[in-house]
Amino acid sequence: MSTELDNLQNAEGDEKKDKSVSLENSFVETTQNEDSIDELNSESTRENADSEEIIIPEEDYYTFSMEALIDKSRELLNKYPVSLLGDAMSSIKEALIKKQEEQEAERKQKYLDEGGEELSYQPDFTLKTKFNSVYHDYKTKLTSFYKEQELKEQDNLVKRLRIIEELKELYTTPIESISSFFKKFRSIKEQWHNAGKIPKAKAGDVFRTYFHHLDNAHDFIRLNKELEELDYAHNLEQRKAIINRAEELITEPSVQKALNELQYLHKLWKEQAEPVSEEFRESTWQEFKAVTQKIHARKSELFEKIKEEQQANLEKKQTIISELKKIVSAADANHTFWQSNIKKIEQLREDFFSTGRTPKEFSSDTWSTFKNLLHEINTKKNAFYKDLKKIQQDNLKRKNELLEVAKANKDSEDWDVALNLYKKIQNEWKNIGHVPRKYSDKLWNEFRETCNYFFDKYKQRNTKIDEEWAENLEKKQAVLDELALVEKMNKEEAFDKINEYSIRWNSIGKVPKENMDINRTFNQTIKKLIKKFNIEKEVIDEMELNIKAENYKQSKDSRKLYGDLRKMKKQINDLEQELVQLENNLSFFSTAQQDNPLLQNIFNNVESKRTKLEELRQTYSKLINLDLSEEEGESEPLEGREHTSTEENPETEK
Repeated sequence: MSTELDNLQNAEGDEKKDKSVSLENSFVETTQNEDSIDELNSESTRENADSEEIIIPEEDYYTFSMEALIDKSRELLNKYPVSLLGDAMSSIKEALIKKQEEQEAERKQKYLDEGGEELSYQPDFTLKTKFNSVYHDYKTKLTSFYKEQELKEQDNLVKRLRIIEELKELYTTPIESISSFFKKFRSIKEQWHNAGKIPKAKAGDVFRTYFHHLDNAHDFIRLNKELEELDYAHNLEQRKAIINRAEELITEPSVQKALNELQYLHKLWKEQAEPVSEEFRESTWQEFKAVTQKIHARKSELFEKIKEEQQANLEKKQTIISELKKIVSAADANHTFWQSNIKKIEQLREDFFSTGRTPKEFSSDTWSTFKNLLHEINTKKNAFYKDLKKIQQDNLKRKNELLEVAKANKDSEDWDVALNLYKKIQNEWKNIGHVPRKYSDKLWNEFRETCNYFFDKYKQRNTKIDEEWAENLEKKQAVLDELALVEKMNKEEAFDKINEYSIRWNSIGKVPKENMDINRTFNQTIKKLIKKFNIEKEVIDEMELNIKAENYKQSKDSRKLYGDLRKMKKQINDLEQELVQLENNLSFFSTAQQDNPLLQNIFNNVESKRTKLEELRQTYSKLINLDLSEEEGESEPLEGREHTSTEENPETEK
């Protein structure tokens, strides 16, 4: 209510003094004090009113980002008179300096956390430099404004001194008529009202001089009653116009605008609506006072609206803080989580800064909580990606190792081994996580090309094998057709042909899978011929052994022979151990007779194993002395290579 009382007192002047004192004297006494002189020493009242209507919205600049503060300062500088920007620019500068310090502290800490040296740290003053540029423009404009003001004030001083001389001349020289005097008097007052601000050092003397001559002019007016009444009538019209305008302000949508214009109306009341005749003095004042009180009563509307807006802003900021807390407390904060939430965090940050002021009692805590949450989120995110970087480097090393293995084996023709190897390294590649982005595409393309190179060769190999197997099928079919002629031969000729065709058959090789039945047909045909010509088992065994030896000679595959000998030697050793074990078991029975039904199976098993052992020994004895030198050139004897280790022959079955 202090503003209201000030307005009312300024407008009322000294009307509450003794009413016997003339209006003119009270007006002069009121306006001669220093406060009134300072108040009236301004730009023209109309210009003042316009300036008062320009309101720079108050904002909580501490909630702005540094970029937003720079944009805001530039916007204010382009939008508002430079003379009104002092408080706003100071607040922005203070907020930006504080944010620069906070940002640099956080940036430096991050640099140190990542292993940087404190002495090597370079602060980033990019944004501060941008603001300094805008602030320099502001200072330049402000300096220019003050220089212009000084020139204007000097011009205004000349104008006011000239007006004083005109006022002095008005009441000291004879008048032509009352109406012409009154018209000129009003013109002088109007000129004075619009003359504008003058240098403060001169203001006191100039205004006192003006009011001295104005007082003299009023004394002159009192000498002419008719002139005084005309002046009273004019001032009454001014009061009514002011009251009417004040009544319109009661319904003005913008409460702040209504209050600002009311202040201007009170100045007009004081300067242009004084004096009036005594009969209207109190009534018009009370009417204006009542309207003023109604307008001031609307302050509660303004305060309530501001309170509601600030409460709504508080709720918005609390919602944003809740969302940030969820992100901070997330248990599964992996790469996918951070990538999906980075934009969300930035949007929450922008929403917080774009949200207006909150109630003063919550402002500091809300800002502090928000700032700490952002710091905690950044700390967790940076720590995660620091660990992720190490993991990705390990993954890069593992994938490079797999790539080297793939390259080393891409020309291998040991198809089964190589195929399993490539399947294995492809599966391992899939199970290895991400690598640094700058290596990812190049590494993958190189690995894929290497694998494709091998599998293309593998497909071509299958085509050749299919063709070879088809040729083998034709050869075996020819042997099978010739074998049908053996039935017409005698026993001796038939035996020789069976031996010959068996050797040829076994030397041909594999046939397509869907034609494998041809092998069963051949075996069944051989069995029928053996049965028909009643060829003894010993002869057949000898023949099979010779066929096997002949096949080794024809295949010229000494490696396969060595491998089969090792298998055979192992089988012989295993059978010998089993027979020793079985015979030891039989020794525990005091009456171990062949006709004992309980031991019959054991005896049969022993006999079967002995027979098989003998067959293996004969086969081994024949093959161990087999000489492949005729087909392969000179080679070391098989006896000398019988015990070659598995390591020396990597392709031997283990």
